[in-house]
Amino acid sequence: MEQPMGDLRSQLIPGQQSDGAVFKTVLFYSVLILLLPIASFFASKYVFFEGFLGQEATIGTNIVSAVVAVIVLHLALGLFIYKAYFDGGRKDIKSD
Repeated sequence: MEQPMGDLRSQLIPGQQSDGAVFKTVLFYSVLILLLPIASFFASKYVFFEGFLGQEATIGTNIVSAVVAVIVLHLALGLFIYKAYFDGGRKDIKSD
């Protein structure tokens, strides 16, 4: 009984990830980029400012919470770019 061959791309290009692994990575970073800034906005607004510092919700706290969300968004995008740039093109280089 023969073993399954897998997809042609993974056979021809060694070291490439399968379609499922690529999909999981993109899905993870998409959810991270979408949900983490929203969560950080509300966490900084309600938990930090209203809960910890005891301030009322004002325009100033909303602005600072939005800045925190933008910073978190840029960090998540940076992680995705780092992963795509450095882990996406792993190739074994022959040295003579």
